[in-house]
Order: sequence, then structure tokens, then C-alpha cells
Amino acid sequence: MVRRLTKVLATLAVILAVAAGAAYHYLRRSLPLLDGTIAVTGIRSTVDIVRDADAIPHVFAANKLDALFGLGYVHAQDRLWQMEFQRRIGFGRLSEIFGSATVPQDRFLRTVGFGRAATAAWERMPDWAREQVNAYTAGVNAFISSHHGAALPPEFSLLRFEPEPFTGADVTVWVKMMAWDLSANYSFELLRDDLTRAVGEQRMNQLMPAYAVNGLSITGEQNAGADESNGSSRSIGSRETARSGYGQSAAAFVRALSQGDAAVADLLLGNSRFEALGSNNWVIDGTMSATGRPLLANDPHLSSKAPSTWYLAHVKGGDFEMIGATLPGAPAVAIGRNRFIAWGETNVAADVEDLYRERLNESGSAAQYRGVWEPLRTIRETIVVKGGSPIELDVRLTRHGPIVSDAINAINAESTKVPKPAPLAPLAFRWTALEDDDTTLLSFLKLNEARNWEQFAAALRDFVVPSQNFVFADVDGHIGYYAPGHVPVRASGDGSRPADGWSGDAEWTGWVPFDDLPHLYDPPQHFIVTANHRPAPASYGYNLGVEWTEPYRAERIVELLRQKQTFTADDFAKIQADTRSLHAAALLPLLLRAVRPDNETDRRAIDILKHWDLNASADSAGAAIFSAWFHHLADAIAGDELGPLALDAYAGRFTFLNRFLMATLASPGSPWCDDVRTTTVETCEDVVTAALRAGVGDLERALGSDIHHWRWDGVHRAMFPHQGLDAVPALRPFFSRSVANGGDWSTVNVGTVAADHPYEQRSIAGYRQIVDLSPANDSRFLDAVGESGHFLSKHYDDFLRDWQQVRHRPMRMDRAAIERGATGHLILKP
Repeated sequence: MVRRLTKVLATLAVILAVAAGAAYHYLRRSLPLLDGTIAVTGIRSTVDIVRDADAIPHVFAANKLDALFGLGYVHAQDRLWQMEFQRRIGFGRLSEIFGSATVPQDRFLRTVGFGRAATAAWERMPDWAREQVNAYTAGVNAFISSHHGAALPPEFSLLRFEPEPFTGADVTVWVKMMAWDLSANYSFELLRDDLTRAVGEQRMNQLMPAYAVNGLSITGEQNAGADESNGSSRSIGSRETARSGYGQSAAAFVRALSQGDAAVADLLLGNSRFEALGSNNWVIDGTMSATGRPLLANDPHLSSKAPSTWYLAHVKGGDFEMIGATLPGAPAVAIGRNRFIAWGETNVAADVEDLYRERLNESGSAAQYRGVWEPLRTIRETIVVKGGSPIELDVRLTRHGPIVSDAINAINAESTKVPKPAPLAPLAFRWTALEDDDTTLLSFLKLNEARNWEQFAAALRDFVVPSQNFVFADVDGHIGYYAPGHVPVRASGDGSRPADGWSGDAEWTGWVPFDDLPHLYDPPQHFIVTANHRPAPASYGYNLGVEWTEPYRAERIVELLRQKQTFTADDFAKIQADTRSLHAAALLPLLLRAVRPDNETDRRAIDILKHWDLNASADSAGAAIFSAWFHHLADAIAGDELGPLALDAYAGRFTFLNRFLMATLASPGSPWCDDVRTTTVETCEDVVTAALRAGVGDLERALGSDIHHWRWDGVHRAMFPHQGLDAVPALRPFFSRSVANGGDWSTVNVGTVAADHPYEQRSIAGYRQIVDLSPANDSRFLDAVGESGHFLSKHYDDFLRDWQQVRHRPMRMDRAAIERGATGHLILKP
């Protein structure tokens, strides 16, 4: 019997091994061809694609259009699934391949109208730009037309479909989705509204304190310090008992957008759940560099994913040349350099979205505006569902935009989750990316060819959304900064809360004039720093927004730039890797003054913190203890007033939470510290100590009882979920990645965590660059994961450890250096 069972198991093992081997060899058939010659249609002359020693493609052609064709081809070779997934998000066509699970997300995407806006932008594009985009998509389609079945990336085989040809609108739609990811002011509007209903206007302002009046500004004095006071009232006023219904608006949005594919939810929610901002850039002129020429650094932060948002590439066609970070699906370098200039970007966080409460008539067919009933415009959308019947969707639009509450209410009503959020009253959504005059893609096409400051600034005049902090440097020694984009001028109000659409009082009356937007050119301090902090001083004449992050990262970069006379690219790399926490430097003394540990483990934790060097490095026990402590403070101090729904929306707003905690703990006897749910009057010492116990308890469960062996990276990991397949547990080990990491939300090397996954980093520096404008060109760049989107490729995740250690790759532009150690040489011939 035992012998028979052994034979059966052995036979089963052989069958499984054979099946696994067959599957492996089948999937390997879809790895792209990197060497050889391929005949294609759509080019005028030969295109050489050389992959250097780091597998980064360098496209060489005789003219720009052929070079863009080559870029489209390599994008498709390495990232076709990513590009397909992205355009299906943009057009709300996920359910065609995923079935009913993604219908809620398609419903929202169709309601907002990303695809409609992208199509309109494409139709308005001038001929010269359409020619370039068409050259790019021709390259993508040349790959698609010659690859079918097993030759396509594995995701297509698993989901059993093949991609359609790409069009110009497929390019513009992903530009819209990138803008969405960086524009989510609507969530702050809902949060402020919910907090006001929970605790009143005065206390809401204490929870969401304004940026310090004399806080650091990009175009202000670079050595300005943050104001000790944030200007908001610190008097608490009367106590109110929290009710669980508060937070319904934000909760309704989060509940609805969380349904469906997790990768899509991360994009749609963005910083609705956690503070995703963390980008840095800075530039110095030749007086501060060892070469006598400018140095420029940038590390933009977006949601982490596999494959990465970015794709490193070098493209040369005739006298056209660009290198840096491209977006798979778009024919431009978003961040990088050409032979004459370099540029980098961080998010301005300008307020370019508004929600309007609408008053509809009884039939829901008209909205009131200044006493007149205006008929709604209705657009019919059809959602095709794999394995199910099509869903007909009527999207209603007012003068302010689509009524997004229709989608949110429908999604929540159909959900099986309980309890269901209360239905939202009609809310219309206005956003600059939905306007007819979005020419952002044109701006990038012009930017890639700019050769000096004047051409650079002229290109940015076409930039619409998302408003970005561009830093600039050129080979002639000049540096500069501009914050372009369409920022609305409102008839009244600051856009921080939903407005009454029927009154007409909060209409957009135009845009902040381009010449009046914040900018600098060759400033006297010889450097420029941006890190999502306020672009202009409080005296600036226009309202750009109110959600600037606390300027800890900017302050730290300025501090480091003032520590030396001259800098090299190596020095800049050290700054990008810096993990000193100014957040801890500000808050920890207040916590140590208030805490009263009552057991030996907590006392040992406090002793470690007293001797901590405030470096949130991966191996730091102090960073782990402080971060765990901070995670529990929002609930300990304000959870009773807010209730679970509003607290969930608020707890991840680390900038505002930090300001609130600083003010509260600096006020002895603050009523915020008393738990209104109990008859006992709790003190700040009580709640701070309870939060410490909760945080230390987290670490004990995760890292064991020996506190001296605790490390921050023992619990803190950067997560890279696969786009589309991470939700399938059996596939996750093959397609998704994670790596232990350091940093916190305030460090230059950002390690921000998600409030709903408090030790997981899901917003990262997905791309890092350092550009040397001297003839030596000691320029470097790095993607977070790898160039390939194929999980069986050795280049799928070969950048990951270097990303963790902030080790860049050379930004090669000279043919000899590119050919040295090249890993592939592919020729496309007409």
C-alpha cells in the first residue's frame, strides 16, 4: 500500500513538473526579441535599438518620426500589458476582460468621462503633433500586428484576449489618468465637509491647520523657517459627542472606488487614503557645482506598482534627442534631458477640482442655476461585461460637469458590503482636465525639443494639468523654475469645500495668467528646491490651493545644500538617500514630555527614542518605535470625536495630523485629549501613553519581545503589486514584489505608509535622476523595479535592490558607451 502510494505521488510529481515545465516554456515564448533584424511598415529608414549594459533601450534613427516609431516599438516589447491595462482604465473598459468585478470602476470612469475628454483632446490636436503621436502608435501597432497568442505577454494568455491597435486617443487618455492621480483635491473637500459636520467649523480648522504664513516657499526666501504657529485658532470651544454617521461623504466615495481591481482602486483613490505626495527636485548653478555647470536632481513619487510607472529610454532621430523617464503609452520624455537642457517635476498640489452641490428638479432632468432650471445633458455609455450582459449607463452633466454622485450611489447600492453608506445628494465635478482646451501633451512634445529657457517657458504655456513644479537647467549655466498649469480663478471662495452650484457664487471665471504663475530664473541664492511645499509666499496675489505639505523635506534639502561649498553628482545621490526625519525632530520632544510608560517594555522603548539620532534608516529601532507610536495617535486623541468613518478619512493626512498634534500637545490640558465616551477625564499624558502601548504592541507581535533586535525594515516594506493580477493570490508570488525599506513621510528618501496598511509603503520615488550639464555628463537615473514587464525576464525586477539602496545607473548618451557591454541590438528596417 505504501509502495503504491509512493508510486502515485511520484507519478503526480512528474506530471506536475512536466506541466510546469511546459507552462514555463510556453510563457517564455512571449519574451521580446532583443537581437536581430525585423522588417516593419511605417518607417522611412532603418531604426537601431541598442540595449545597454543595464538593458535600457537606446533608439537611433535618421529622423524624429522614425525615432518615435522605435520608442513605440520598445514600449510595446517591454510594457504592452501595462499599456493595455492603462488604456482600459482610461476608457472604462476593464469589464470586457475582467468581468463583473470591475463594473463599479468602469461605471465611475465612464461617469467622470476620462475617455470622452481624451478623445476631444485628440481631435483638437494640431497636425504636427498628431503626426508625431501617430508615428509613435505606428511603432506600437507594428509590434502588435506581428505578435499573437503565445507571442503576447503572459497576461493576455491568462485573460484570453488580444489587444486592439493603439490610437492617438489611447495616448491622451493616459495623460488624463496621470493628471487624476496628481489632482485629487476633491477628497480634501469631502474630508473638510465631513469633519465640520463631526466637530464644527472651529475644530475642523484645528484638525486641518493652514500652512504657516511665513513657512518656506519655493519662490520666497530659501532659508526661511517654518512658523512655530500655523495661524489657526488653538482654542477648543465646546465639546461635542461624536456620532458614527459623520464621515459619510468621504466614506461613500472610498467605499465605491475601493471595489473592483485593487490596482485601479489605488489609482482612483490616490491620496484619498494616504498622503502620497513625496516628490523632490532641486537644481544648483555652476557656482555651487564642482564642474562649474548646473546639477539637477529629481525623484517624483507615485503609487508603487509592478511594472513601474516609468520606463527609462534614450531616443535620437537626426538632431532630435531625449533621454530620461518615459511613460509607456506616450511619445515623450516626461522627466529628463536633451543635449541642451534638463528638467524635473514635482506636484504643485494646485486646487484644480471642485465639487458642486446641485439642486435638481423632481424628474432629475434639470439643475437650478441662479433661479433658472437648466436642462441636464445626458450621454449614453455602454459597459461591455465579459460573461454578462452589457450595462447601459446614462451620464448626467450640469454646467459644472458630470454628476459623479450618480456613479457613487449606484456602486454602493449594488455592493454586497454592509453597512452601506448613506446616498449622497447630487454632486457635480469640475476639473481642468475635462476642459476642451487641454494641451498638456503638446507641452511635453515641445519641451523635449527646447534648447533654452525661452523655449522651455514657451512650451510650458501649453501645460494644463496636473500643475507641476518644473526645475530647469541648461548647458550655458542657467537655472530656473516654473509652476505651469491652468489654475482656476473663482468668483468667490477658495475651493476647499463643496460649493452650492445653484447660487453661481463659486464659478470659475478664468485661469491664473501664465506670466503671473510662480517662477524664478537664475535666483541670487544659486539654487532652487521644490518638495510639494507652497510655491509662493502668503502675499502672492492668487489662490493656488491650500493643501501644501509640511516643508520638512524642502527644509532638509536646503539645510544639506548649505553644508558645502560645491557639490558633485555623488553628493546629490547622498541627498536623495537621506532619511533624517524632521517630523520626528519636531514631534518627538512633545511626546517624550507627555508620555508616562508603565511597563518595562515601554520604558525600554522610550530609552531607545531618547538616544535615537532621528535617522529613519532601515536598521533603526527608534524609527520603528516612533512610527508605530505616531500611527496610533490620531485615534487616541481624536477618534472619539470623529467616529470611525471620519477618522478613517483623516488618519492618513500626515501633514495635517502632524500640525494638529503639535498644537494639541503644546497646549497643556487640551480638551482634545479627553475621551468623550467615558465619564473619566483623560489627559494628554493618558492618551499619548496609550498610543505608545498600542504601537509597541504592534512591534512585539511582528518582531518579537527582544526590543534591541527591532529594525524599522522589519515591519516597513515597499510594496509593488502587479497591475491587474495582484488580486489573485496564486499569481501574486510570480507577478508582485516587495522589499524592506527605510524612511518616513517627512524624509527626503520618502517612506510614507498607507493609513489602512500602517507599515506598508505604497507611494515611492519610482524614478530618480541626477543630471550633470557639464561636458563630462556624469548623469544618472534609476527606475524602481525594472525595464521589462515580463515576469520571466531577468530585467523584470533587477533594479529593485539598487532602488532600495539609491544606486543609480549611468544616463548614457554617447554611442560608444552605449555599445560597451550592450545586451541587445535590434534593427527595424522598412
